[in-house]
Amino acid sequence: MPLTSRFKPLPLSSMTTAPELPKVQRMALPHDPALSLLTDLHHSACVIAMEHDGLDETLHLMMRAGVRMVFVSGAGGELAGMVTAEDLQGERPVVRATSGRVPHRELTVADVMVPVTQWDTVDLATVRTARLGDVAETMHEHGLRYLLVTQNKLGKMVLRGLFSASRLEMAMNTTIEPGLHSRSFAELEMVLAH
Repeated sequence: MPLTSRFKPLPLSSMTTAPELPKVQRMALPHDPALSLLTDLHHSACVIAMEHDGLDETLHLMMRAGVRMVFVSGAGGELAGMVTAEDLQGERPVVRATSGRVPHRELTVADVMVPVTQWDTVDLATVRTARLGDVAETMHEHGLRYLLVTQNKLGKMVLRGLFSASRLEMAMNTTIEPGLHSRSFAELEMVLAH
């Protein structure tokens, strides 16, 4: 059966003036369902960098895509880690270049990313009954800027989505982790002392 016999075209309008772009102002309350601010990776495209990409190259990729975090793919296409703009521009490259005696321009994403084995995640089943306040408290308690959500599908662990501290802070008009930088500098001092 031809497709055209089951459906009809929608009416179109011609533009006489340029439309305004929508302004996203999603206000949320701590008691709202956590799923309301989950970035569901089934419906959102993932931005991916390769582990051998350079730091500047990856930062430009983020800027073009309008994101502050990308997932990192290994040589075989497997998920290897994630890296944030802060990771690329903060103290991680300095520490890595200094400790490994590697010029900064030769560092790759693999040198500064957070590998999969160091991720803290939460299961989607838990998120389904959680509130935004629970998510914010989890991120605050563990010093996370991103909370990754996994799901068990047919016996395999699948990355299902994520929460961004920036998005929650904007929507709930709050600060989730004010002490993040002081903790990072303490970690830097500890690494440099060794």
